[in-house]
Amino acid sequence: MIMADELDRPLAKRSRSSQSSHTPPGLLSLPDEILEQVYLLLRFNDRLRLRLVCKALQNVYESSALLQYKSTLETTGYLDIPYRPSSSLPPSHPSQDQDSPNDSIGPSSPEDPSNPSVISLKSPHTGKPRQTVPSVSLAPWPKEPSIHIPHDTIISPADRNKLLEERENRWETLDWGEKRTFKVQGREGVYELQEGIFLMCDDFNDVEDDKPSSIRLIPLPSMQDPDLEDPPIQTTSHKVDFPISDLTMDPTQDLIVVSEYRPAPSDIIHSPPTHRYHLLTLSTMKPHPLANSPTLDFPPFSQAIMDTRQLLQVMGDTLVVQVSRFAPAWVLAGLGFGIGALGGLGHEEEMVAWNWKTGKVLSRISLPENGWFSSFALLTPTTFLVTSTSNISPVLPSETRSVGSIFPPVIQIYSFLPDPNNPIDPVQPLDTDPMDDTTPRPVLLAQLQLPPFAEDVSIHAFDVRPDPAFPPNTGPGPTLGKTKPFTQNPSKGVMVFELKVVGNSENENIPIRDRKRSYEIFILRETLVDFAVRGEERLKEAYANGGDFDGLGIRGVERNVPWSEWGEENTRFMDAVMKRRSWVCSCSGYRFVSLIPAIRPPNHGLWPSSEDPNLGDAEDETHEIIPPPKRSDLMIFDFSPSNLRRSISTEEEPMNSFDYAKKDWSVKIRDGESIMPRENVWKNDVHSRLTFREIRREYGGWGNGVMCDDQRVIVVHTQARRNGDWSTISQEMSVLCM
Repeated sequence: MIMADELDRPLAKRSRSSQSSHTPPGLLSLPDEILEQVYLLLRFNDRLRLRLVCKALQNVYESSALLQYKSTLETTGYLDIPYRPSSSLPPSHPSQDQDSPNDSIGPSSPEDPSNPSVISLKSPHTGKPRQTVPSVSLAPWPKEPSIHIPHDTIISPADRNKLLEERENRWETLDWGEKRTFKVQGREGVYELQEGIFLMCDDFNDVEDDKPSSIRLIPLPSMQDPDLEDPPIQTTSHKVDFPISDLTMDPTQDLIVVSEYRPAPSDIIHSPPTHRYHLLTLSTMKPHPLANSPTLDFPPFSQAIMDTRQLLQVMGDTLVVQVSRFAPAWVLAGLGFGIGALGGLGHEEEMVAWNWKTGKVLSRISLPENGWFSSFALLTPTTFLVTSTSNISPVLPSETRSVGSIFPPVIQIYSFLPDPNNPIDPVQPLDTDPMDDTTPRPVLLAQLQLPPFAEDVSIHAFDVRPDPAFPPNTGPGPTLGKTKPFTQNPSKGVMVFELKVVGNSENENIPIRDRKRSYEIFILRETLVDFAVRGEERLKEAYANGGDFDGLGIRGVERNVPWSEWGEENTRFMDAVMKRRSWVCSCSGYRFVSLIPAIRPPNHGLWPSSEDPNLGDAEDETHEIIPPPKRSDLMIFDFSPSNLRRSISTEEEPMNSFDYAKKDWSVKIRDGESIMPRENVWKNDVHSRLTFREIRREYGGWGNGVMCDDQRVIVVHTQARRNGDWSTISQEMSVLCM
């Protein structure tokens, strides 16, 4: 029998004598440690139901630090990362070589500190070295030391839960705990933001063939280490032996994939590939020890003179690359075509998926011609979505591929799950012909339609972000830096689709620039992953039935879903907050961050009135290549279902934008229906109802770009102006630690 005075004691302090020998056999006769294990065997919703059975089970649940931590992980969209010493690298890893040049700096800093290009200073508080390079100015140390919480030690579930809850509480009102500002020279050319590491190449000009060849890695401040006393990697600059076209990275696997621009052929037999992807470690820029082949080659060009746009993503062992090949603008002009000919002359797009460790090609697909560049996002290690067009027929050749009513954009979900009935061993390097029979093809699982467009509406862009979060790396391979206690769940979060259109000319007096519209469509990642998972279940059933589903062959697994059946309840469709985003890492987990004009009452005295933002300029999408910096505040859309359930609005709906200035933050629940008027873009009014929280916070600093990850918001202030080249451009980045 469990005594009443025992129920209020923490689980670890409950005496075993409370389990009386006279207690009838049943669930409550079990020791609390066993009851805790029973809870852990249940799904999250079932745990909540069991907790409500009686007071005794509720106290077991609430007094267990592990169960409380599991609950916080589930409701915030995070996964636990089991403790793993950061030094657990395989013997072949280059940073384990005995003649590593600088043991005091650590394996992530391969450069010799005596090199004049490396600046090393000692912390006035701890004496530890902090390294940087001449083109990066780190934030100065504060007068008083900040609190530093090391993560490279075993952290109890209670402490993990406390760290996560404190971080989430700061996000509730955008109440950052620390602010640090650093500067980096150069423009926003090739860059990445992953796992608290900011990467930026030395991109200083516009010459197409003059690509960057150096990679700068910059660790970012956090609440646990705001002054970089013990960063995951030191600030470094790495020179590579080839021009860089693009890249992606996964610090959890100490992996960087660098795309080589215009590579030479691998031998005298094969044509040169469109791009060559180098599989390197972030810590040394040497070939990754887990990659069987140090490089992977994308199929060659089909035409001699073509430019490319490419997208790269990594999830676990899977690397997916999308390359858009198109004729340069000067070629189109020379042939008498305008830029609108993009979708009809030499525009071809192709995707290849590899297992980057084995080098095996998992899938290959040639996408239909669009009037815009497609984009993609991995949903699971075997599924991805593509922003493409549903119409692949060469009908109405007089119409350009950008006409939305004839070639409507859709969200397509594919799987490259291998077919056990038809195993294919891909031949490499891949040939130019995308219809070769030596490479597996992905299977279309679902096609999600957008609202129907009005006639003659032109689609200019349809992009998706962000990249998926990285699953916990629990394997034997290398990882970069310190082990963090938890990470975002790659199957949860929000995805934002950016749609740019030009409305039709019903009123001929309206110029094209005034007919441009930018929209943002928000969809929970869970919704898209569910379409992918259910589609793969149909695909597995078809494979088990010899490649047939519903008597339609493999095509039977495809589902074509109209907007009315999926979009209205599962999306939020709205005008874009920022019309031009030169920094696109603006979405992390369930949150999407934007800059908004810093509106203050007249005679506020916070800065000269001449610096007050001009609201009229906010709608101009074509003024400059780089949006001019403005006095800005912060706004976040939070789509977390858990936060929505427990959140209430802090004040009534504002009547106008000046009401917002009454306090330095506000939180609103947007649960009403959004209606986008038909106007000259849509066939009908567009309705959407996905609920979210709108969080606004006064900032007031200069900014023309903003980024975020799970631990910080980064406000970017581009300084100086272009003067023939980009040599005078620098980026001031203010890191707001959450």
